[in-house]
Amino acid sequence: MNSDGSHVTRLTDDPQVDADPDWSPDGARIAFRSRRDGSSDIFVMNPDGSGIKNLVRDPADSFDDEFAPDWRPGADELVIYTDRFQPPLGNCSGGRGVHHLAFLATEGGHEAITEFDALAGEQTAANWSPDGSQLALSSACGAENFQLYLWEQPTGTIRELLPREYNASTPTWSPNGSQLAFVSNHLGNSDIYLLNMQSEEIANLTQHPAADLNPAWSPDGRRLAFTTNRDGNQEIYTIDLETGELTNLTHNPADDNSPDWSPIE
Repeated sequence: MNSDGSHVTRLTDDPQVDADPDWSPDGARIAFRSRRDGSSDIFVMNPDGSGIKNLVRDPADSFDDEFAPDWRPGADELVIYTDRFQPPLGNCSGGRGVHHLAFLATEGGHEAITEFDALAGEQTAANWSPDGSQLALSSACGAENFQLYLWEQPTGTIRELLPREYNASTPTWSPNGSQLAFVSNHLGNSDIYLLNMQSEEIANLTQHPAADLNPAWSPDGRRLAFTTNRDGNQEIYTIDLETGELTNLTHNPADDNSPDWSPIE
């Protein structure tokens, strides 16, 4: 749809789940996950919904699932999370560690999936920095809260970004790389927060008793789109970061979620 909520256009039409859309950095393709071929695989398509291609190509009866693709700028790969591998648990326990980050080459094939082995634990979200040199991710060990980490290339160093009480997930880089938007429920419900990557200042952006999730930056960095159930079901809202003005874009009794902004408005 347009960024004002107009001209909603259906891109996929399949009885199975299609979800987790992510625009390529050049705006030429959309990656998503789907169960249309059996297991949850990663697909790409053109922006009009044509040219759908399965990048994983697992057998239909496979139990290996992949989710949440995120394109790496300047490289022919996506970061995903998967239950394909038995991830390194280290000192993690308590049932965590089923899903783990991995990298999928854009030429595809399940043999092109390589495991992210820099950190143990359960991992379900990651986002590349605009220059492709840093990966922000959420990970949890055992009964601990989810925490945000930063993995830097080419050194491979990894560090925590927030106090552990934040129970943070879904990190999303601003277009200029100066901030991370993320979700935290450390005050009792899920809100959208901002982390200044230079000053390390943290700001609660939404401050609402509803669940606010899945932040996505506009290309100019002035707005965030997000999912919220503040109207009784999941809708897509935007917030103007300067004025705080909220706009409901979807207005539909069905659930709308997981927005992703085209790099070309």
